[in-house]
Amino acid sequence: METKVNQNGQAAVNSIKADKTPKFVAGNPVNKEAKKAEAKNEAEPSKSEEGKPHAAPEGSKAELKEQLAQQKPVLNLDETLKLVAELSKRTALRDRYKGYIDALTGFEQEQKDNVDELEDETAFQMCELVITDNKGNRFSTKSPSVIKGTVTFISGRFGERLGEVEAGIVLPA
Repeated sequence: METKVNQNGQAAVNSIKADKTPKFVAGNPVNKEAKKAEAKNEAEPSKSEEGKPHAAPEGSKAELKEQLAQQKPVLNLDETLKLVAELSKRTALRDRYKGYIDALTGFEQEQKDNVDELEDETAFQMCELVITDNKGNRFSTKSPSVIKGTVTFISGRFGERLGEVEAGIVLPA
Protein backbone atom coordinates (compact mmCIF):
# COMPACT_ATOMS: atom_id res chain seq x y z
CA MET A 1 0.00 0.00 0.00
CA GLU A 2 1.26 3.44 -0.89
CA THR A 3 0.53 6.67 0.78
CA LYS A 4 1.04 10.00 -0.97
CA VAL A 5 0.75 13.40 0.49
CA ASN A 6 -1.26 15.92 -1.52
CA GLN A 7 -0.37 19.56 -1.80
CA ASN A 8 -3.11 20.63 0.57
CA GLY A 9 -1.85 18.38 3.33
CA GLN A 10 -4.25 15.52 2.96
CA ALA A 11 -2.97 12.06 2.42
CA ALA A 12 -4.27 10.07 -0.51
CA VAL A 13 -4.29 6.36 -0.07
CA ASN A 14 -3.66 4.26 -3.16
CA SER A 15 -5.76 1.16 -2.90
CA ILE A 16 -3.58 -1.66 -4.24
CA LYS A 17 -4.44 -4.97 -2.75
CA ALA A 18 -1.51 -7.01 -1.56
CA ASP A 19 -1.50 -10.62 -2.74
CA LYS A 20 -1.73 -12.50 0.52
CA THR A 21 -2.07 -15.99 -0.92
CA PRO A 22 0.96 -18.05 -0.04
CA LYS A 23 3.26 -18.61 -3.02
CA PHE A 24 5.73 -20.95 -1.40
CA VAL A 25 5.46 -23.36 1.48
CA ALA A 26 8.72 -24.90 2.65
CA GLY A 27 10.43 -23.74 -0.55
CA ASN A 28 7.88 -25.43 -2.85
CA PRO A 29 5.48 -23.47 -5.09
CA VAL A 30 1.84 -23.62 -4.05
CA ASN A 31 -0.11 -21.96 -6.86
CA LYS A 32 0.18 -21.85 -10.66
CA GLU A 33 1.67 -18.33 -10.82
CA ALA A 34 4.40 -19.23 -8.36
CA LYS A 35 5.22 -22.38 -10.31
CA LYS A 36 5.53 -20.36 -13.53
CA ALA A 37 7.74 -17.78 -11.81
CA GLU A 38 9.99 -20.49 -10.40
CA ALA A 39 10.27 -22.18 -13.81
CA LYS A 40 11.38 -18.85 -15.34
CA ASN A 41 13.98 -18.36 -12.61
CA GLU A 42 15.42 -21.84 -13.18
CA ALA A 43 15.47 -21.41 -16.96
CA GLU A 44 17.35 -18.08 -16.77
CA PRO A 45 20.37 -18.24 -14.44
CA SER A 46 21.36 -14.91 -12.99
CA LYS A 47 24.20 -12.98 -14.57
CA SER A 48 26.30 -13.17 -11.44
CA GLU A 49 26.26 -16.97 -11.57
CA GLU A 50 27.16 -17.18 -15.28
CA GLY A 51 30.62 -15.67 -14.79
CA LYS A 52 31.49 -17.89 -11.85
CA PRO A 53 32.80 -21.42 -12.30
CA HIS A 54 30.26 -23.97 -11.20
CA ALA A 55 30.95 -26.26 -8.30
CA ALA A 56 32.02 -29.75 -9.31
CA PRO A 57 29.13 -32.19 -9.31
CA GLU A 58 29.34 -35.46 -7.43
CA GLY A 59 29.89 -37.37 -10.70
CA SER A 60 33.30 -35.74 -11.09
CA LYS A 61 34.61 -37.62 -8.07
CA ALA A 62 33.94 -40.89 -9.87
CA GLU A 63 35.70 -39.53 -12.94
CA LEU A 64 38.71 -38.56 -10.83
CA LYS A 65 38.85 -42.03 -9.31
CA GLU A 66 38.72 -43.54 -12.80
CA GLN A 67 41.54 -41.28 -14.00
CA LEU A 68 43.67 -42.19 -11.00
CA ALA A 69 43.05 -45.88 -11.63
CA GLN A 70 44.19 -45.48 -15.24
CA GLN A 71 47.41 -43.74 -14.23
CA LYS A 72 50.26 -46.10 -13.55
CA PRO A 73 52.01 -45.70 -10.24
CA VAL A 74 55.57 -44.45 -10.20
CA LEU A 75 58.05 -47.31 -10.42
CA ASN A 76 60.45 -47.86 -7.57
CA LEU A 77 64.17 -48.39 -8.22
CA ASP A 78 64.02 -52.19 -8.59
CA GLU A 79 61.09 -52.01 -11.00
CA THR A 80 62.84 -49.28 -13.01
CA LEU A 81 66.03 -51.32 -13.30
CA LYS A 82 64.04 -54.39 -14.35
CA LEU A 83 62.26 -52.32 -17.03
CA VAL A 84 65.57 -50.91 -18.29
CA ALA A 85 67.08 -54.42 -18.51
CA GLU A 86 64.05 -55.70 -20.44
CA LEU A 87 64.17 -52.74 -22.83
CA SER A 88 67.90 -53.31 -23.29
CA LYS A 89 67.28 -56.94 -24.30
CA ARG A 90 64.58 -55.90 -26.76
CA THR A 91 66.82 -53.19 -28.21
CA ALA A 92 69.64 -55.70 -28.73
CA LEU A 93 67.22 -58.08 -30.45
CA ARG A 94 66.01 -55.22 -32.64
CA ASP A 95 69.58 -54.38 -33.61
CA ARG A 96 70.28 -58.03 -34.41
CA TYR A 97 67.23 -58.27 -36.71
CA LYS A 98 68.16 -54.99 -38.42
CA GLY A 99 71.65 -56.41 -38.97
CA TYR A 100 70.22 -59.58 -40.53
CA ILE A 101 67.95 -57.56 -42.81
CA ASP A 102 70.77 -55.23 -43.87
CA ALA A 103 73.15 -58.13 -44.55
CA LEU A 104 70.54 -60.04 -46.56
CA THR A 105 69.58 -56.91 -48.53
CA GLY A 106 73.26 -56.20 -49.26
CA PHE A 107 73.84 -59.80 -50.37
CA GLU A 108 70.79 -59.73 -52.64
CA GLN A 109 71.82 -56.38 -54.14
CA GLU A 110 75.36 -57.62 -54.81
CA GLN A 111 73.99 -60.71 -56.60
CA LYS A 112 71.75 -58.53 -58.77
CA ASP A 113 74.66 -56.21 -59.61
CA ASN A 114 76.70 -59.18 -60.88
CA VAL A 115 73.99 -60.18 -63.35
CA ASP A 116 72.08 -58.18 -65.96
CA GLU A 117 68.78 -56.80 -64.71
CA LEU A 118 66.99 -58.65 -67.50
CA GLU A 119 68.04 -61.98 -66.05
CA ASP A 120 66.61 -61.54 -62.53
CA GLU A 121 65.89 -65.29 -62.14
CA THR A 122 69.56 -66.11 -62.64
CA ALA A 123 70.79 -63.64 -60.02
CA PHE A 124 71.51 -66.49 -57.58
CA GLN A 125 73.09 -68.88 -60.14
CA MET A 126 76.49 -68.86 -58.51
CA CYS A 127 75.11 -69.29 -54.98
CA GLU A 128 74.61 -72.27 -52.71
CA LEU A 129 72.14 -72.51 -49.85
CA VAL A 130 73.34 -74.66 -46.96
CA ILE A 131 71.35 -75.59 -43.86
CA THR A 132 73.04 -77.50 -41.04
CA ASP A 133 72.03 -78.53 -37.53
CA ASN A 134 73.91 -79.30 -34.30
CA LYS A 135 74.11 -83.01 -35.09
CA GLY A 136 75.97 -82.45 -38.32
CA ASN A 137 73.01 -83.03 -40.63
CA ARG A 138 73.24 -80.92 -43.72
CA PHE A 139 71.00 -79.76 -46.57
CA SER A 140 72.31 -77.83 -49.56
CA THR A 141 70.97 -76.66 -52.90
CA LYS A 142 72.26 -74.56 -55.79
CA SER A 143 68.85 -73.94 -57.38
CA PRO A 144 68.57 -70.16 -58.07
CA SER A 145 64.76 -70.16 -57.81
CA VAL A 146 64.82 -71.96 -54.43
CA ILE A 147 67.52 -69.61 -53.15
CA LYS A 148 65.59 -66.54 -54.38
CA GLY A 149 62.38 -67.79 -52.72
CA THR A 150 64.26 -68.51 -49.51
CA VAL A 151 65.85 -65.04 -49.47
CA THR A 152 62.44 -63.41 -50.09
CA PHE A 153 60.79 -65.48 -47.34
CA ILE A 154 63.57 -64.84 -44.82
CA SER A 155 63.56 -61.09 -45.56
CA GLY A 156 59.81 -60.94 -44.97
CA ARG A 157 60.04 -62.96 -41.78
CA PHE A 158 62.83 -60.78 -40.38
CA GLY A 159 60.73 -57.71 -41.20
CA GLU A 160 57.75 -59.16 -39.32
CA ARG A 161 59.86 -60.03 -36.28
CA LEU A 162 61.49 -56.60 -36.33
CA GLY A 163 58.03 -55.00 -36.26
CA GLU A 164 56.96 -57.21 -33.32
CA VAL A 165 60.11 -56.36 -31.34
CA GLU A 166 59.81 -52.63 -32.06
CA ALA A 167 56.16 -52.68 -30.94
CA GLY A 168 57.31 -54.12 -27.60
CA ILE A 169 59.79 -51.31 -26.96
CA VAL A 170 57.59 -48.81 -25.13
CA LEU A 171 58.36 -46.51 -22.24
CA PRO A 172 55.60 -46.25 -19.64
CA ALA A 173 53.92 -42.85 -19.47
